[in-house]
Amino acid sequence: MTEHLPLAAFAVNAVASRISLPSHVSREDLLSCAHVALVEVARRFDPTAGASFATYALARLQGAVLDELRSGDWASRSVRAAARRTDAAADALTISLGRPPTREELADRLGVPRSELDHLQVDVHRAVMVSIDAESGPDGTSLDLPDTGESPERALLRGERARHLHEAIRALPDRLDEVIERNFFGDESLTDIAEDLGVTLSRVSQMRARALTLLHAAMGEIWEGTPVPAAGGVRARNQQRSYLERLTGRPGAATAPAAATSPAAATPPAAVPTAPPLPRQRARWLTPENEASRRPA
Repeated sequence: MTEHLPLAAFAVNAVASRISLPSHVSREDLLSCAHVALVEVARRFDPTAGASFATYALARLQGAVLDELRSGDWASRSVRAAARRTDAAADALTISLGRPPTREELADRLGVPRSELDHLQVDVHRAVMVSIDAESGPDGTSLDLPDTGESPERALLRGERARHLHEAIRALPDRLDEVIERNFFGDESLTDIAEDLGVTLSRVSQMRARALTLLHAAMGEIWEGTPVPAAGGVRARNQQRSYLERLTGRPGAATAPAAATSPAAATPPAAVPTAPPLPRQRARWLTPENEASRRPA
């Protein structure tokens, strides 16, 4: 027993490698079952038969582990066998049809009525066990209230955020909007964009980095309500301030929280300036290829 005790763990691992153990099955319980079976095998072993104890015991330990799994399974062996045949038929039909089969096609392939196939699926689902104390399933979803999709509130917030981001991209100055849209939405490389714009690759990389900085400041100002301090030289700070003023429609957008603490902030302005219109969205970017196609013959 002491010498061949590792055979019990080997038998459990061999069975687990052939079948998918359910989540509620404990390997420690199966190992205990294998230890008890090892005692019975040692009592029945006949050294004069010519076989070694390891060869004699391993197959019987695996059989004991399988018997333990079957005893705890709520579905009968016939139901499991029918479920395996159904899965094999579904896989074969998926390969031949190029799509998942319908319930009628699967029933015809198995040669059984549709009602019998439905009863089989119900019997298999009844054997699925989950922990009543578990707060979430293996995939992270709640067992009590499964996540059936995006909530209306999240969908609304996501749509509003996307709309604000789209407007912020359209308002980017100095052709920065073209670099962002072509790089992120057109899947164009910075090298191709640099060739089309007639600038160097390092210049396009700088334009992309500057555009992302301005977009970060814009979303912080509009969406999160947290102004992002302008970095860089005087030109960069003036560019960000004018960009935010144009986008938000109010002067001093980047310094609005600081101005609100002053006494003059309590007096409402006489008139609110109207923001200049945003540029229209480009329907198609002009590249040397499609620009040549638009020229008259």
